[in-house]
Order: sequence, then C-alpha cells, then structure tokens
Amino acid sequence: MQAAKKFDHPRPVDTPVYSEPKPSVAEDKPEYPPWDIKIGKMIFYLTVALAVWFFYWFNGIQCPC
Repeated sequence: MQAAKKFDHPRPVDTPVYSEPKPSVAEDKPEYPPWDIKIGKMIFYLTVALAVWFFYWFNGIQCPC
C-alpha cells in the first residue's frame, strides 16, 4: 500500500487569507415602529386561533359522536 501523496502548494504572498469583514446583520435590519409589530403579532395569533378552531370544527363534522 502506498502512502497518500502530499500536495504542498505554497500560498502566494499577494493573496490575502481572509476577505474583507462583512457588515453585521444588525446594521442591515430595518427599524419597525411598535404599532407595526403589534399588528403583525395580532395577525399571527388570529391565524393560529382560526386554524385551531377550523380543525376542531372539521373534526366535529367527521365524527358524529
């Protein structure tokens, strides 16, 4: 059995090892007003409540117990 070949390619001096640092995610985040967040949460919770009610109602249709 032969030993694995080593590929030693020296890195050119001109090539930087790391790229430029990327801006953090917090800098790209838009600012939302508080009422916008409240409306979004209200829509989310109404959707969840409607889904729970629908499956409860749908089970009542299928099961005439």
